[in-house]
Amino acid sequence: MFKFLRSNAKFFYWVIAATFIAFIFLAWGMDMSGSAGRGPSTNAVGSVNGVDISAYYYEQVVQNLTANYRRQSPDRPLTANQVSMAREQAWEQIVRDAILEQEVNRRGLTVSDDEIVRIFKESPPPQILQYFVDESGRPDIEAYYAALGNNSQFNWADAENMVRRSVPREKLMNILTAGVSISDDEVREIYNQQTRKSVAEYMGVLMADLAPDFEPSDSEIQAYYDAHPGNYQQASQGLAKVASWEVAPSAADFDEVRELALTVKNEITSGQKTFEEAAAVYSEDGSASRGGDLGTFDRNRMVDAFTDAAFSLPVGEISEPVQTQFGFHIIEVLEQESEEGETEVARVHARHILLKVTAGDSTRDAVYERANEFRNSVTATDFLTLADSDTTCQVLSPRPFFQGRDLPGLRQSATGGQFVFRAEPGDISPLYYSDDHVYVVLCEGVQPEGPQELEKVRSQIVLALKREKQETEGRAKLAPAVGRVQMGEAMADVAAELEFVHGVTDTIDATSNIADVGYATPFNTVATSSATGTLVPEIATNRGVFALTVLWSSDVDEADYESRRAQLRAMVLQRKQGQVLETWFQEQIDASVIQDKRDEIRGNV
Repeated sequence: MFKFLRSNAKFFYWVIAATFIAFIFLAWGMDMSGSAGRGPSTNAVGSVNGVDISAYYYEQVVQNLTANYRRQSPDRPLTANQVSMAREQAWEQIVRDAILEQEVNRRGLTVSDDEIVRIFKESPPPQILQYFVDESGRPDIEAYYAALGNNSQFNWADAENMVRRSVPREKLMNILTAGVSISDDEVREIYNQQTRKSVAEYMGVLMADLAPDFEPSDSEIQAYYDAHPGNYQQASQGLAKVASWEVAPSAADFDEVRELALTVKNEITSGQKTFEEAAAVYSEDGSASRGGDLGTFDRNRMVDAFTDAAFSLPVGEISEPVQTQFGFHIIEVLEQESEEGETEVARVHARHILLKVTAGDSTRDAVYERANEFRNSVTATDFLTLADSDTTCQVLSPRPFFQGRDLPGLRQSATGGQFVFRAEPGDISPLYYSDDHVYVVLCEGVQPEGPQELEKVRSQIVLALKREKQETEGRAKLAPAVGRVQMGEAMADVAAELEFVHGVTDTIDATSNIADVGYATPFNTVATSSATGTLVPEIATNRGVFALTVLWSSDVDEADYESRRAQLRAMVLQRKQGQVLETWFQEQIDASVIQDKRDEIRGNV
């Protein structure tokens, strides 16, 4: 649990620091364990150190997160995995929110009325300013101050509640990060990484030309494996069995869509709608916004059934519904083109309306009822037997899988995978829905994290040993050549004699790609941080081992540095504070008693 959060620490620090801006307005006045007048109190979906998390509160946060996903991709329906991610994010945010609130209360951190007045007058919270913007979307301070204290224009009571909740949290975070500091050297280093440029001459030997015949022995492989136990760790993996029912359209669903296609055609041919209007209303593909226009295409671009219909259709005539694997198409050919001197149509300019065939409500209900009957009667001991006896059920025995991933063999099934990591062996999940399946998961346990078996990582170790051998050989070849350059010989002459790679870079920065050397390698870092004239005798990258001489390096623009120093310091400080807070949160999570009853509640619905 909480691995998703750990892998997205920067994002979640921002959420924490902003005191849940994403849904704080929604949650104003709502206690985590109840609804405080904003909705019905329902069963708890879990608890943190004995404090209940109400199902209503949890679902409100989920809805807000899924709304954010929809705003990011308004033209696409949410996938089952996106919904699953929203639910996991909501849970993990709420748990952290509860831990934060409990620590604030334990320390007795509060905010006074005078502090609140000062905040509203001198430091308007961005969560409130977002409701006072001008036509360009920027904060309208004059409008804010005009509304300040005017209860008829804004709900200042809710705003005050938000500040009363957020300020003690900010005080706590300030206490936790009080020891974080940033030196001037750190700020200057970041500035140099972002701005310094250089030109360098280099020579080197490529890995591909080094130790080509080296093959490590079994004893060398074993010794390397024993000496690097931390390099080959494997995260915990789930074990499960799955009973799955496909939600596929029935013959009745195909008939229904075919009838709809005929209706749409009649609307066009009768003049009720133009083709463009019908495409905008009915078509279920990207061409709908263009009136269904597919442009000009030859006989090789579309699937056979569509091609046959389009190339046999007279210009201006509306086709009967044409069925392909994508659904039913209504086609109109706008133009036909032939090769010079030929009568056969070579290309057509056409438009279409696509009606996809999906499972209807009755089809879905039938599948859900069958799956629900299985779920209500099955036990861990007869899971496979009952699943095998249902001819409509597919039984999966997925290979071990990592947390946050789909169940192998079943797309969009991350929800079922998450269940395994919070369940006990023998537990059976509620019904879950992927985009086109209903499924039930039997938890068989979780393999703990630990070292991978030697045979599974043998190829990786062989590559690592070859790399070590190549670097050693490369350094040995390069060292005498560097000595000659240090004695005054030209790098180009030495490289030519020894058949080394040689070149002069363009003007590069820390992320430039350099021929033979690679992209954003240590070569870049050294070249852009060294003074003009510096000879660097040895730098290894994935491509080879190189020496370089800095021919030119840009001067530091002290005026620009001074103008950006405060911003850079704040950026580095926030990064360090985020790391401190993330460590604190993990310690608190590990020490807390967290009950997650979401599956239990869902299974009882």
